[in-house]
Amino acid sequence: MDITTVDQLIREWFLSFGTSGHIFLIIVSLFAAALFAGVIGFEREYHGHAAGLRTHMLVGLGSAIVMVVSIYGFDRGVFPDRDPARLAAQVVSGIGFLGAGTIIQTGTDIKGLTTATTLWIVMAIGLAAGAGQFVIAGLGTFFSLIILISLRRLEHLAQKRAPKITLVVSSETSILSDVHIIASRFGVNIKDIQSSMIIINANTYLRVTLNIAFASKATIIAFTEELKDEIKPLELRVSSNF
Repeated sequence: MDITTVDQLIREWFLSFGTSGHIFLIIVSLFAAALFAGVIGFEREYHGHAAGLRTHMLVGLGSAIVMVVSIYGFDRGVFPDRDPARLAAQVVSGIGFLGAGTIIQTGTDIKGLTTATTLWIVMAIGLAAGAGQFVIAGLGTFFSLIILISLRRLEHLAQKRAPKITLVVSSETSILSDVHIIASRFGVNIKDIQSSMIIINANTYLRVTLNIAFASKATIIAFTEELKDEIKPLELRVSSNF
């Protein structure tokens, strides 16, 4: 049994006006793509990420344009075997190159994965809007915001149990093996280690940052006390949100 969706009713209403209805449907599709993508882009812009409002809106709008061209740009009489999904498929794979540009790797630390994902999401939303699937595009935007905004609080709670420990030691001190030995003794899982050279009072020191996986507060306190006794760092700090 055929089921008439809300999107089908919307498209049929526009198409009932003939050529002008087609034009207005395209305008609404492009506007909806830019609007929905802009909502997600604003969230990225608000939190200061590389790809913000304009980038997301342009990706969504561009995807919608490709979808509109796929549907209306090739006459069935001239191209009887046309497949509207072909251009859309190229967008799905091609947007990965744009998303990759937002990913930054510093040592073992990777940033920008969420922004790259939101670019891929707004691409999908743009394709849906361009195809006249406004309900799907709207629901995709809504659930994306739920994930980006509401679940951010859960991430903060998780990060409180995954602190960063920063040590400052002499540049001539080799501490990596000692850190791993002490960590294994307390069952602490170190996700990654970042190091950099700093200068204090014309002397060179090594600043080492340990990114710790989920651990209890008591375990971290015992771990840091052991680091102080064994390594004797010039400075030792634990992230303030722990």
